[in-house]
Amino acid sequence: MQDTHRASLSLKRPLLLCALAAACALPLLPVQAGEGIHVSRSLQASDGGAPYAVVRGKDDVVAGERADSARIKELRRSIKGDFLWFRDGGKEYVVQDPATMGRVLAAWAPLEAIGARMGGQGAEMGRHGAAMGSIGAKMALAAITFDGDKMEALGKEMEAAGKPMEAAGKKMEELGKEMEREQDKAERAMRVEIRDALSKGTARPLPLRS
Repeated sequence: MQDTHRASLSLKRPLLLCALAAACALPLLPVQAGEGIHVSRSLQASDGGAPYAVVRGKDDVVAGERADSARIKELRRSIKGDFLWFRDGGKEYVVQDPATMGRVLAAWAPLEAIGARMGGQGAEMGRHGAAMGSIGAKMALAAITFDGDKMEALGKEMEAAGKPMEAAGKKMEELGKEMEREQDKAERAMRVEIRDALSKGTARPLPLRS
């Protein structure tokens, strides 16, 4: 009984890791572009400016409200090709100028690259989580049978398995910060392109909605 008590005390940290494993072992649902798949990302503009959207193929990024996302779905049916949509002074505009669209898509390219890296990192965390979940199941069985030696051994195994998970989590956090920095850059670039499109006349006003 004393050995079992000592083992249970030494397992406090591994049991916490086990709880993390249970969450991470859930099936991952990666969002990735592909044939027949429409990837839509909604975000809140950090500068609080007017809403805009970047539409490329089946994918889009909408900085605005839910109603703006619905509006983009509507415009897709009538506008062919990639476009930049925005609202200014109560009016809606669309830009399809090739030079402008080239700069717009280039501004968002780093975020797509980071997103792909985050997807890979998430898959790695899922693998570590599945391994930890398997150890956790064995720990639960050992606890039921009061096998203190087995629990202690599994606790050490769980702690070792948690180290790569912790490292992967830190990497994911770093990627998240990098994503935030690149999003800020992309949003600033969008404001510049919107101002230029209005001043150069490449922004086409849409008919007022009744």
